[in-house]
Amino acid sequence: MSRVLTRICACATAFCVPFAVTAQSEGTDDVASAESVTASAKSAARHYHALVKLAFANDNVSVKLPRQTEFKPAKEGKFYPNGAAFRVTASGTEPVVFEFGPEALVKVSGNAEFGTREVPMGGNTRTVTMVSGQISVSLPRTMPTGLFTVAYPNFTVKDLAGESSHELIPSGDGDEAVVHVITGMLAIEGAHYNVARMSAADRVRIRTTGESLFTSLRGESGDYKVTLDQGVTVYRDPIAGTEKEQARKLDYSLTPQCAIKIFRKRSQIGGRMAVSVMTFDPAGEIRNRYTFAEGTSKVNFGEEIVRVQDISFKTKSDGKKTNAKEQKSEENAAAPQEGTSESTGSGEGSGNDSGFGAF
Repeated sequence: MSRVLTRICACATAFCVPFAVTAQSEGTDDVASAESVTASAKSAARHYHALVKLAFANDNVSVKLPRQTEFKPAKEGKFYPNGAAFRVTASGTEPVVFEFGPEALVKVSGNAEFGTREVPMGGNTRTVTMVSGQISVSLPRTMPTGLFTVAYPNFTVKDLAGESSHELIPSGDGDEAVVHVITGMLAIEGAHYNVARMSAADRVRIRTTGESLFTSLRGESGDYKVTLDQGVTVYRDPIAGTEKEQARKLDYSLTPQCAIKIFRKRSQIGGRMAVSVMTFDPAGEIRNRYTFAEGTSKVNFGEEIVRVQDISFKTKSDGKKTNAKEQKSEENAAAPQEGTSESTGSGEGSGNDSGFGAF
């Protein structure tokens, strides 16, 4: 009898041990998952509230809740869900303040309309969608990248930190936007162009026509780099002898009065987007121009404009270098004595020195 009981107890023990280990493992995973969610929530809580708070208003703010069609008066001190849209009209001397978090504020001093995007429960990102007017965004200077975004109809401002101003002016055939960094930094991402970093005092004006067929960027202050798409070209490996297509980029410094113009048109045959890009210096002289079709290297050509005044030195026959202006004056002085009728062209903005070549 004792032997039978011993065997039964041994079998029960052998069965219970794996079950207990499995239960303990599952319990550990649940605890780890709960801790991860809690940590994510705490991380989001450091920067944002769960909802958007109308911290200060002068009875001139309307709100449209998600999945509703009408604006209704908003109340100061009340929290509104992410996904709501706000309309501010002719505020007083003090700006209207929307509090996304303890140090994440959106301020409106005039007429403006903007929306917010819905986020999953515990999500640690926030997005403001511009409709019209001007807003100011105030964030911590140490705000991690990717947490706050301002979405315009035709481009996106991301990785904001510090203070910045955003303005959108709709028009009959598109819109005009002004992005101004007061302190801190931000990045811009648009069709066929992007700005990796704009810093304090940098300001850009972006004009876009309907259906995004034309975009112009004009520098108004600061000096920052705009990376422009140059389409796809074929690269040949000199060692392996293989060929592959790769995307090419052009970096252009946008300083005050410099401009970039991007023209787009959908091809009737094949349906590819054809893109033409031109860059201009502060004097209005064209510096680069090229055209490409998206996704193919068969249509890709352009040129960089080289002007005579950009070449500061020329080489004489004796091997010494002299200033180009001095040499030109010497040639002009010698021309009447030699009796020649040859004339020298200025070459300004002509681009004939380089011609069109495949990128």
